[in-house]
Amino acid sequence: MTTIWESPAETLGEHIGRLAAIEAEADTVQIWQPLLIPGLLQSYSYAAAAIHALGPALPLEVVGERADRRRTRIDSVGRPGARRIAVVVDETALYRPIGGYTALVEQLDHLLALEALQPSLTIRVLPQGTEAHPGLVGAFTLYQAAGQRAVFTEALADTAISTRPEDVAAYSGAWDRLLNLALPDRESVELIEATKEALCRRLNMSR
Repeated sequence: MTTIWESPAETLGEHIGRLAAIEAEADTVQIWQPLLIPGLLQSYSYAAAAIHALGPALPLEVVGERADRRRTRIDSVGRPGARRIAVVVDETALYRPIGGYTALVEQLDHLLALEALQPSLTIRVLPQGTEAHPGLVGAFTLYQAAGQRAVFTEALADTAISTRPEDVAAYSGAWDRLLNLALPDRESVELIEATKEALCRRLNMSR
């Protein structure tokens, strides 16, 4: 019997549905994002700005609906229990003002709140100045559940979900390398906190 992990999706709706089903079923989610805060962890204002930037022709009501779904997605994905969600984000994403600096401060505060309130979630930062690494090819997400494994990649015009063992192995190796290079959990949180505080001081000085 074909499962969501095996059958390719033919339409965009089927593709999105399959990804959502895999995400809901997975007991391990590993996310690498070099450019911005991952969608799973985005606040409303940050998400709306990111969605609009990638799809400027989208109606504002559609942008708002998608941003709201992103904001609440962690509530269903980050359920307590055996599930583990690990995120590695490049340090430069902490400084990129998606939606402006006020929205960025709100986003960093949202990150810190999620890290504190979601016991299944770990957030680590890849520091600036890190040597060349396989994550330079772009963002990806690895999913695993009961022996099933998949990798999700995204480009401007399309997305891809692969369960081919060679693809999953390649991205798993990249993930392991990124973990080795990233700051430890506590240092990552401290860096996010320090970045938020520096931005708050900057905003107050500009008023």
